Amino acid sequence: MMSILLPMATHVSPVLVLGAGGAGVIAAWKAAMCGAPVVVLERNRKAGVKLLISGGGKCNVTHAGPMEEVRTAFTTRESRFLKPAFYRFTNTDLLRLLEDHGVDVYARDNGRVFPKSGRAGDIVGLLVDLMVNAGAELRLDTRVSELLHDDKGIVGVKAGDAVIHSSHVILATGGVSYRRTGTTGDGYAWAKTTGHAIVPLRPALAPIGVIPALPASWRGIAVRSGRLSLYASGRKVSHADGDILFTHEGLSGPAALELSRVAAEAAENKEVDLVLDFFPQRDLSDLDHDLQQRLTGQRGKMIETHLYEWLPNRIVGDLLRRIDVNPETRGYTLTSAQRRSVVLLLKGWKVGRVGTIDIDRGEVTAGGISLDEVDPQTMRSRKIGGLYLAGEVLDIAGPVGGYNLQAAFSTGAVAGESAASDWKVLHN
Repeated sequence: MMSILLPMATHVSPVLVLGAGGAGVIAAWKAAMCGAPVVVLERNRKAGVKLLISGGGKCNVTHAGPMEEVRTAFTTRESRFLKPAFYRFTNTDLLRLLEDHGVDVYARDNGRVFPKSGRAGDIVGLLVDLMVNAGAELRLDTRVSELLHDDKGIVGVKAGDAVIHSSHVILATGGVSYRRTGTTGDGYAWAKTTGHAIVPLRPALAPIGVIPALPASWRGIAVRSGRLSLYASGRKVSHADGDILFTHEGLSGPAALELSRVAAEAAENKEVDLVLDFFPQRDLSDLDHDLQQRLTGQRGKMIETHLYEWLPNRIVGDLLRRIDVNPETRGYTLTSAQRRSVVLLLKGWKVGRVGTIDIDRGEVTAGGISLDEVDPQTMRSRKIGGLYLAGEVLDIAGPVGGYNLQAAFSTGAVAGESAASDWKVLHN
């Protein structure tokens, strides 16, 4: 049960946390545990709205394994920035916190960690209860319109007609993806008024639109363990391995989501092609030999039927026609040139050109508050006193699999601890 406490009976200004998502809730919990009065302002009518829909409503809360592996899954610049926070509040710290308070979790073979109940609400409910029980006040349905500051630093926020005074504000408002969850980018605008630079916002972990559109009959079909590559001006830019899902727009699934950030950036200046290798674990000659053996052993079987054993059946006929091979061609009439074309298709089918990648459909937002302007040891702003930054509002966007939530929790914990420490120095 998520609780809302009455306004704090204190004559001193509290630490304010803007946003009750993953980073904000952990920041508030940590600051309250460190002895500071804390007020959390959340524009939605409930906390953790985006967390509640993460992982398909199951909440992929973190990624298992050594923190060094988790850290280096981010870009070099991001992993360098995250290092202090990742070792101050690790995935082990997070999981121990959850399990010590009654939420059991498990790790899948790919390292993604979920609650055993399969309910994201169990994670959100526990984190909010921990925060409130530590002494933080949660004010829901409270929309901040302005971050107030003077030449000395932060002085508070404006929410509705009220001004809430505070010299310690943690900005944890998230990005701009899934706007229906309340992540409308307000935090970027507020940070900009304090002198922070905002790295251009781009989609990350988002479905990739494809031009021309794929056949409608393919929608919902999954290709398992493929490799999706990006080519710009004939040069390979990047690739990602994993499952690929055909959608009404183009491609989704882990491999497509992984590439979306690079694809969006590359497509700003040039045409970018998507190429799919259905069998990245096999080389071309091995695949060619295997197909030749099958054709020789069952000469009367149609090439389409042979490929049914390798690919989702609904796509086989369309793919063969794209390389001018009749799906009904029998093995004994298939020429060596046609067989070679089939193998080349399996190892490098040009899906199409990268089309629209909707930032609102992304699981996270790439870009945001420049990491150069935030102290990674404390999450303090290097531009203005009394401001702390945490979570997706920062220019951080890791891979799919719980990495981004761990980054939110770790940076939130450090921001909360730093804000509380600074608050105590000022008020003691």
